[in-house]
Amino acid sequence: MTEVHLIRHARAQPRREGLPDGERALTAAGEAQAERLRAALERLEVRYALLWTSPLLRARQTADHLAPLAEVVAEEPALAGGWGPELLERLIVRGRNVAVVAHEPDLSRVAAGLLAGDEGRAETFAFKKSGLMALRLRRGGVELRYLLTPGVLRRLS
Repeated sequence: MTEVHLIRHARAQPRREGLPDGERALTAAGEAQAERLRAALERLEVRYALLWTSPLLRARQTADHLAPLAEVVAEEPALAGGWGPELLERLIVRGRNVAVVAHEPDLSRVAAGLLAGDEGRAETFAFKKSGLMALRLRRGGVELRYLLTPGVLRRLS
């Protein structure tokens, strides 16, 4: 049995002229969000065999906060945008917990495809910044284990 955590990066600098999208860093609030997520996962005794991250700065910084929970942290260029469930299949290590730190709308599309069988229903599964969806992949299906939203993380801390 494999558990996969889909994680949206924490709050980052807004888009603005002169700042390339890939260089947008976490804000102070984003750093705090990422730290709350790490603390909540530690309380849940979560550990990852692999933590995959988008190469974009805001995702890498979020992954840096979660790195103590992982045996291996690795960048995957495809997670920068436009990926789908087929990439997730390649990133999974059967029988091990894996996390993916990435961006919207890809996370919502993948969640919709896995849980509803329809990537077009992505709005149903929209991820907030620093949000996490835990999925258990079983033979014959996918089970939604839990969601950690920024509001839940604030209450837990």
